[in-house]
Amino acid sequence: MDLADLIAGAYRRLAPRRTLLLLVTAALLGASLLGFRTLRMQENIAAMLPDGGSVAEDFQLLQQAPFASKVVITLNGGSQLPQQQLIAATDELAQALDPRLFPQVVSGPREQLQQRMLPWLLAALPNLADEEDLALLRAGLDEAGVRERLQQSYRSLLGPEGWALKGLIRQDPLGLHRLALEKLRHLNLVPGARLADGHFLSPDGKSALLVAETPVPMTDSAGAEQLLAAFEQAIRVLPEGVEASLVSGHRYTAANARAIQADLWLILSCSTLALVLLFLIFLRSLRAVFVFLVPVSVVCLAAVAVGLVYPEVSAVTIGFGAVLLGIAVDFGLHVYFALRRGGAEPAAILGAVAKPVTFGALTTVAAFAVLLFSDLPGQRQLAVFSITGILAALLLALLVLPHLLRVGAAAPEPPRKEGGQRAGRWILALWLLLLAAAGWQATRVTIDGDLRAMSLTPPALAADEAKLQQTWGQVRGRAMVWSLGADLEQALAVNRQIFQRLGSGEAGAELVSLAPLLPPLAEQEANRRRWQGFWAGEEGQRVLAALDREAVALRFSPDAFAPFRQALAQPAAPVTPAGLHEVGLGEVIDSLVTTLDDGRVGVLNLIPETPAALAAAETALAGLDGARLVAQGRFREEVSAAIGHDFTRFIVSAALAVVALLVVLFRHPGRIFAALVPVLSGLLLMLGIMGALGMSFNLFNVIAAILVIGLGVDYGIFMVCRQDEPCERATETAVLVSGLTTLAGFGALVLARHPALHSIGITVLLGIGGAIPAALLVVPALYRGRAQ
Repeated sequence: MDLADLIAGAYRRLAPRRTLLLLVTAALLGASLLGFRTLRMQENIAAMLPDGGSVAEDFQLLQQAPFASKVVITLNGGSQLPQQQLIAATDELAQALDPRLFPQVVSGPREQLQQRMLPWLLAALPNLADEEDLALLRAGLDEAGVRERLQQSYRSLLGPEGWALKGLIRQDPLGLHRLALEKLRHLNLVPGARLADGHFLSPDGKSALLVAETPVPMTDSAGAEQLLAAFEQAIRVLPEGVEASLVSGHRYTAANARAIQADLWLILSCSTLALVLLFLIFLRSLRAVFVFLVPVSVVCLAAVAVGLVYPEVSAVTIGFGAVLLGIAVDFGLHVYFALRRGGAEPAAILGAVAKPVTFGALTTVAAFAVLLFSDLPGQRQLAVFSITGILAALLLALLVLPHLLRVGAAAPEPPRKEGGQRAGRWILALWLLLLAAAGWQATRVTIDGDLRAMSLTPPALAADEAKLQQTWGQVRGRAMVWSLGADLEQALAVNRQIFQRLGSGEAGAELVSLAPLLPPLAEQEANRRRWQGFWAGEEGQRVLAALDREAVALRFSPDAFAPFRQALAQPAAPVTPAGLHEVGLGEVIDSLVTTLDDGRVGVLNLIPETPAALAAAETALAGLDGARLVAQGRFREEVSAAIGHDFTRFIVSAALAVVALLVVLFRHPGRIFAALVPVLSGLLLMLGIMGALGMSFNLFNVIAAILVIGLGVDYGIFMVCRQDEPCERATETAVLVSGLTTLAGFGALVLARHPALHSIGITVLLGIGGAIPAALLVVPALYRGRAQ
């Protein structure tokens, strides 16, 4: 029994049981709806990136960088506003921000940092001073050096600041705090800021800075809207002439969510209008509504299938897949037009249309099946979703839909127009010219892996980002060098090696690192032993003896420097993150140390993202386990390479799978080639026009290209089968209507303002727009040429 007999027999057996068939179908679809409600959705773009390899790890590190989620607020008072009024306005805004959304707002170094830092550094110096520091002490603390430093301390005591420095000089008569202060040099997270009254101000004094923590995830669009609304409410307290702007990932999320919502209304309106027009022009029957319900009915069923395979389902996949399933309307359209034309009993009509419909569905399934081998979890889920949905729609179209439609009376076929063969030659000539031009321009298509290019950046936000960088330097755009370890001690050990390798290189001057202030505990222990050995040894005793002699010469009291000697005799407590928090460096620690989702501890170093700095860092870090360089520019290159690799692999795999099915169906090279004409034409015209317009190929275009393959080969199969049965003019109408419905659904995306939706619309519009005329004009022209 062949496929035609199988489908015809199924119709005859189910016809007497029509009510039961519809009830069972409704129950199955209802159960899938209940199952859909239990799915765990994952709402971020991570599913559309590789879940293995360097790209996945870089993306996770970019996402989990502690400062990536911070909110940066810049206040600008212009040139006429006095500095004190700008500082007062900054404090007012910090107070006015909703503490539920901005629980921690920093306008400058904490007060305890200013009071405790120097004494703490002196106490911690034995842990921090390394061999190089001791070498500086040996060189600088000879007899003359000790005299000079003590005389300098003596002069400070005689000055107006002496009352404040008395305690410090008793603890540090030799000015060792200068050595300790050097440990802070690499902690400048805001390179363009200066301090004034405990606030971050720009060098020209016109701008002030607030850095805020927020519990709102960057990908939470609703939370981002609340955050921005709270900010707009808070800035009302600012006096006239003071402006404030906020920059964070939340602003991008909110802008993109608004754009997508606005686009959906526009696209849905245009698509609905176009579908209504197609319905009125080509269908004009209420029962034809069931045709459009076929793809809608299988969305939940396909989503449940994804949920059975994957513990978490990507919302992006389900949303995009639901749109993709719109292509399943083609199966119902072919059944509808075949039955409406009539001319035979329904079972016979279904048997005749079953083969091209089934093979059309199978070639589309084969095209999407290649995504099962993708490195991107979202694409693998999309493959499961599409395959399940298309097969379910095929069964509904062949087994259930015919029982909801009426069979029409056959109309006589219009005679062929004379001169068709000459027109066919012109069509083939024009087609070859177009393909040649498209093939020439297709080589100009570039691949763009920049995720930011797939999101919307409003001009106002781009201007605020540029102003932020101009005012404060590279606060948000520096490259990251991660020190990764199983625990903090291991990560700090790697961090120390990174600092030693980068400190003297291209990025050394602008390197941000915790390494000088927070060495690993083992190194702190070694430093303490060297420090104690220095002061207990001959060199240290020589320095202390010189200090005593100079103190007597300057008439200091005998116990003036007793605190200094006591500190040398006492063991220093190790430097820990908790201790740095207590002294007021909590924000810095929290910005540079984090525990990753996989349990590892990561310590961040920041370097300029310039080609020279990145190249120097790559060379310096070569072979260092636990060190990883992550930069936006490098990430874009990695994603571009992955997209290019996937595109080639998928196109070749999908083409092989489709050709294999065509061989099974047609078993004739000429008919196989004819069936591939719409696919080849659609892809080549799509790439050619994109190349001519200077457009690049992105992540979403890959999936859209698969869609063009799946649909294009469907058109080819139907038109080749139609040539073998010249009376089936209904096939041409079905191909035309299914192509136009695809353009109405996907092509309308070209109207979107959002770059990702717009790029999908462009790809499908060009690809399907090239495949439809190739199917309706070129395939018949090829057959006319063969007939001649």
